[in-house]
Amino acid sequence: MNHYGVILRQLRILNKLQIKAAAARIGRSAGWLSEVENDKGSARIHPKEFERIVAVYGGEAHRKQFGLWVAKAPKSDSPAKDISFGGAVLKYLRTKSQKPIATAAREAGISPCYLSYLETGIRPLSNELRDKLMRIYGYSPSSFKNFTTEDKRAKNIPVRYKLDMLLKQMDDARIEKVLGFALSVTNLPASAIVGAL
Repeated sequence: MNHYGVILRQLRILNKLQIKAAAARIGRSAGWLSEVENDKGSARIHPKEFERIVAVYGGEAHRKQFGLWVAKAPKSDSPAKDISFGGAVLKYLRTKSQKPIATAAREAGISPCYLSYLETGIRPLSNELRDKLMRIYGYSPSSFKNFTTEDKRAKNIPVRYKLDMLLKQMDDARIEKVLGFALSVTNLPASAIVGAL
């Protein structure tokens, strides 16, 4: 659960604001605010942005209660979400088939933006759409599992595609930890690591 989201929701409720009114007050979209509050979707919030919104909501007076709000928040029934690399597989197969994203999206009946979201894990991938894309790329839908298991074909999926999916699932604090770890094990400057991505 995103602790920032829990706190911002409580502050919004204390201010008696509907999501649209709160979004207008903080200068963000209602969709973004909803994603942050519910810890769903691709929206992320930086600690500085969190502090700015707390100030806009007049939340400084309630800061001592933040920990209690987080502790009382409903816990997710599921453990940490398992990252599926299905999007990375589809991106690999699309590039291998030399189909531009616009062409593949048109053939699948979706927008290029939506296909990009599927390839980077921002949007979930249905089995039906996955199978359709597999056919578009010239593969049998049943061969999808070969790219996601220990089969030798799975080793062909570029790690860069998988890393891109993981980074989309992480908040800025976790990304900084990953970067710090990468710096510690490579002895490379940060610019070299970021440039390699």
